[in-house]
Amino acid sequence: MKFFTAVVAALAVTGTSAFAPSPKFGVRPASFELEAKKSIEDIADELKGKKVLVRCDVNVPLDGKTITDDTRIRSSIPTIKFLQEKGAIVTVCSHLGRPKDGPEDKFSLGPCAERM
Repeated sequence: MKFFTAVVAALAVTGTSAFAPSPKFGVRPASFELEAKKSIEDIADELKGKKVLVRCDVNVPLDGKTITDDTRIRSSIPTIKFLQEKGAIVTVCSHLGRPKDGPEDKFSLGPCAERM
């Protein structure tokens, strides 16, 4: 309780509010601006000949080795095609499931690769 009383007294003496930041601490200069995040369209001119790694979410439902819903695969194709059209060397990576004891055939991305 003594500590709390000392803090309140110190704030009262200095004229500082406990609920508002001090104008000297934590204030950014007026000229500070955040840059907007760039999309691949913003850097399209820089892609020719570059190697681009694209992580796709192709965790699709499978019935054995047959894909039952390829919505996630189809949604990644426009990005991959855009990169290729701009001259990028595209590598796609993903994962399927969570194998516990090393690689398992049921988690193979082979069917996804064929569909792409």
